[in-house]
Amino acid sequence: MGQGHAVLGGRRAIVISGPDLGRALSMRLRQAGAEVADLHWDAGAGIDPDSPAMIGGLVGEAAKRLGDVDVLVVDLLPTVAPCPLDAMSTDAMTAALGRVAGTAAAMNAAHDALCRSDHARIIVIGHRYGQGVAEGIAPYNAAAWALVGVVRSAALDWGRHGIATNLLLPGAATAVFDAARAERPALMDALVAQLPLGRMGDPVADIGGAVVTLAGDAGRFVNGQTIHADGGRHIAGAVIYPIRLARSR
Repeated sequence: MGQGHAVLGGRRAIVISGPDLGRALSMRLRQAGAEVADLHWDAGAGIDPDSPAMIGGLVGEAAKRLGDVDVLVVDLLPTVAPCPLDAMSTDAMTAALGRVAGTAAAMNAAHDALCRSDHARIIVIGHRYGQGVAEGIAPYNAAAWALVGVVRSAALDWGRHGIATNLLLPGAATAVFDAARAERPALMDALVAQLPLGRMGDPVADIGGAVVTLAGDAGRFVNGQTIHADGGRHIAGAVIYPIRLARSR
């Protein structure tokens, strides 16, 4: 492994995420030299992302297996689904905010191990709807905004332990994006065309690269920040709202 790829050599990471972006981030962390414990849920994984108790238990077990933890990456936001506030059930909001509780549970489960690290980083994957909401997805908006509070609280409360905590908002060409593009290519191509860099991010090279930067020595003094790894999408002007897509079908 070349010197430029071993920026995380000897460090240990836990990644808890869905299988799409999560596997890409794990791959990039390994490319950078880290030992990674993967906690990605899929059909056969036996992980319930809606259970904060299970999430906390799994992260705690992974921390014990690793012995030390330097990096925790958490990506638990639910899938964006149309749900206007006036039609929203209490259960829908509870479920969305339950993912935020799961994020906090994962962080707490890794806390003691992170406190023993000289390179402690927590990177929470959020969404740009935690900066400005979209219409018709009230529970998702609420969860995305709540993650901002969790991250900033950790940055303030745990900074004295040397733990740097940040929120990363990606714009990635994941399987979900690719499926939407296959279904409505003209619409999604128009969205991509308005982006400053003219493309979505590669999950491994671009989003994973941002994670490695925050996890490495270059990110040692970055704490409590919301960082956009979206090629400038958040400044690109008009966006396509999921609820409007649903209404147009």
